[in-house]
Amino acid sequence: MPIYYDFPNAWLAALFLGVSAMAGAAQAVNSEHTMPTNSVQISWRFEAPPARVWAAWTEPEAVRQWFGSDPNGKVLSAALNPQVGSEFEVTFADSDGTQHTASGVYQQVEPHRQLIFTWNWKSEPGIETLISISLTPEGTGTQMQFEHSGLVQASSHDYAYGWRSTFQKFEKVLKQ
Repeated sequence: MPIYYDFPNAWLAALFLGVSAMAGAAQAVNSEHTMPTNSVQISWRFEAPPARVWAAWTEPEAVRQWFGSDPNGKVLSAALNPQVGSEFEVTFADSDGTQHTASGVYQQVEPHRQLIFTWNWKSEPGIETLISISLTPEGTGTQMQFEHSGLVQASSHDYAYGWRSTFQKFEKVLKQ
């Protein structure tokens, strides 16, 4: 039930509410033990059926064709076993030679519909995030709802830019 205060003076109300908000913020800061998190949500329509989009996410040969945000980068290795509890690992290099390794564990696997897995960078040990992908048939294509959640501000990765760039590569591969 909300608590209502009746203040005769506007300045007194502002002072009280300001002090209350500051106290609440201080309490939240003192009780918070984790870094602030964010998520990246992207909706993308592909001109390919869900089975083809699914294969591009779950088959190593397909992943080798599109993974990584650098348009001129390349995948060096891809080990995938899309079964609940199984691990994956993908290593790719940017065009400047910088290598990145992402790994994780599959949490939910519903072929052609949903894929959920944890995400870890080898370069950022101890930071685990979550990726959720939902595929919905739409005409002759597929609507993909993508979310990368639990992102910490301390990460050196620009996830929104990176995933959009990656999905542009993904889209080109599906058109081949």
